[in-house]
Amino acid sequence: MTKPRDLAKKNLSNVNLATDDLAGADLHEANLRRANLQETDLRGADLAGADLTDANLGGASLRDATATDAMLEGADLRGADLTGADLHGARLAGAKLDDADREAAELAGAKIDPASPEEH
Repeated sequence: MTKPRDLAKKNLSNVNLATDDLAGADLHEANLRRANLQETDLRGADLAGADLTDANLGGASLRDATATDAMLEGADLRGADLTGADLHGARLAGAKLDDADREAAELAGAKIDPASPEEH
């Protein structure tokens, strides 16, 4: 069975998608609050404007994904592959980024620390 690739604007909050293959999926503006995306393949996925607040993305591959203006506050990104990901304008306050591979990730304008008025 083929997995749906167009999940734009869908309500997927609290859904378990751990280890799923969502490479190239359209998830823009999807509600993924508290979703389990641990070790999920999101390579090249469109997560622009998606709400990933408190989501578990530990060990997930977001290589070359677009997550511009995404809400990632409190998200667990430990061990995630963010290589080449576009996180322009994303909100990462309180996100766990330990051991995340951020090589060449686009973080311009991303809001990482709510206590600081600076944008990184």
